[in-house]
Amino acid sequence: MAKSPKKGKPGTRRRIAICKLLPFLCLALFLIPFVKHNSRTFNRLFKSRIVVSYSEQDDEAILRHAAPAVQKLVEAIRQATSRASDGEQIEFSEDDRKEWEARHPCRSRLELAPLYAARKHLKDVPANKQWLLVFREYEKLHRACSRRVGDLLNYFESHNTSIGCKFVIAETHFGLGNKLYHVSSVFMFAVLRQRVILVPESTSNPSVVCEPFAGSSWRMNDELHEAVKRKRKLSKEFYAAVDRDLDHRGTLDVYASAITDEWGPEMRFFCNSEQRFLTHVTWLTMDGCLLFLPKLWAIDMFRPALEGLFPDRIAATYVLRSLMLPADHVWERILHVNELYLANAEKQVGIQVRYFGGDKEFEENNDLVNDRITRCLWENDILPEVCPATPDDPGWGEAKFAGCAEKLTAEHHAKPRMVKVLIASLFQGLQDFLNNIYLRHEVTATKDAVGVYQLTHELIQGTGVEVDSQALVEVISLSLSDVLLVSPMSTFGGVAQAYGGLMPWFIDIGRPKGEPDQCQRAMGIDPCHLGARENYELSTDSRALKLNTSDEPYESKLSEIIAYLGRIDRARRKAEQGWKRAPGPRLEESPDDHTQLTTRDSLRISEHL
Repeated sequence: MAKSPKKGKPGTRRRIAICKLLPFLCLALFLIPFVKHNSRTFNRLFKSRIVVSYSEQDDEAILRHAAPAVQKLVEAIRQATSRASDGEQIEFSEDDRKEWEARHPCRSRLELAPLYAARKHLKDVPANKQWLLVFREYEKLHRACSRRVGDLLNYFESHNTSIGCKFVIAETHFGLGNKLYHVSSVFMFAVLRQRVILVPESTSNPSVVCEPFAGSSWRMNDELHEAVKRKRKLSKEFYAAVDRDLDHRGTLDVYASAITDEWGPEMRFFCNSEQRFLTHVTWLTMDGCLLFLPKLWAIDMFRPALEGLFPDRIAATYVLRSLMLPADHVWERILHVNELYLANAEKQVGIQVRYFGGDKEFEENNDLVNDRITRCLWENDILPEVCPATPDDPGWGEAKFAGCAEKLTAEHHAKPRMVKVLIASLFQGLQDFLNNIYLRHEVTATKDAVGVYQLTHELIQGTGVEVDSQALVEVISLSLSDVLLVSPMSTFGGVAQAYGGLMPWFIDIGRPKGEPDQCQRAMGIDPCHLGARENYELSTDSRALKLNTSDEPYESKLSEIIAYLGRIDRARRKAEQGWKRAPGPRLEESPDDHTQLTTRDSLRISEHL
């Protein structure tokens, strides 16, 4: 009688299973180099793995290793979620998620990250597991409040507070860059204060980006928005009520209030005591058009959590990539642009040019700007220089053009090394200028071919869903560059920088001809805080904490509160002494201190911020 075979040990069975998988793994490793990283095939190959790795993350393990302030923030969000759900577990099964995703598809949630990772000359920012954990916890809070409240209009008009949820409305205007900046800043505030963020449909934002929170919606219809605007207190009225409360020790009773002007938060917003008063207000509206996310570090009660979440100070990149992903109709255009114009590039260069003075400034400065940009591209080896064609051309006989004697061969034409340039501007001047250079000269110093593309040139900045959709196409396309040049103070270029995790080159088109530092590398990845101030008043803090016995408001200097601003001051002093910063390092070689501002920007901040 034959013996039945013995069952192998568990370790043996695992080794056998791994051996069976080895041929498939080897085949995958062999095929990867032949799959275009920017192709849909690449995305399809790795989409399922992305889903698995995301769903299998052990949030509790991440939380155990998180900074104490991050643990405290997660606990605060969980407590707010528990209150909103009345202590009960609100079910959201995998089937519920699949059904919701079928109704709110968002391909870019899975397909954008591989494109950033596939860039040939730039290492992408690392995954921030702590931020993803906080984002998922906030998603549960948003879902719990939305389900318990139900009819938001009825909840608001009845002055209901029974569920305990608090809301913040991100009102914004002007161009897409302004809108993305402001909404991402308001969202960070919402996370830190456990408020449900809503975005009015009239801003067009909900129409061009995906719904960010599974099982919920941040879309705010016009009827609810108008009701809130009719009944809310104005910002000045709210702060007057705060002052009365401080004077008389009364109980602040405000249900809905604005706390900003058309640019962003009032200065008092950044004081601890003001934040404590805001907790009494169920509905807040925040209008604005600039990035104030970096300034949240100035608020004592927020700083530990922000420093724990973003120790490298790359905040805007993580927020935008998780919150403001292109909707499918926008994403299809982005893929089309990528495949039609930018695929198979050895290097991709993005250039964003903004003339704040419109066509008049363009007519006056176009030649100067074209010259500055071209010199920046050539002096920093971003684009190859063209070979001198005749002895009369500049550079004839110079050593760097020694290889120009060798003409292009059939092999060069059969397998050209392409450098592709994408320009975003309301005007077509730079595209015409660069095309004239590279089409007129047969050979470049590196034998690389240079293609120059521009998707639109609208002359004036428009508004509406279609305008914002096309703008987002160009922002994301620019963000996929290996190297980026932008106009200082431009929100459009800033959001491209943030999405891409790029340290751009700034082309200062506002300086007169002949002045230095017209092409300068940024010192960090996160965009600059536009409209910052070095000093801000803490009148309510000083009165509440009895720090100041005089009638004059107490002033605090930001560089004394936040250490990295002191380093900017030192950079400013070096700049004043004629120091010029060397070209910036590549991302993987960048210093630990990702300061947000360039030296030139720090000068500007010291002068009028």
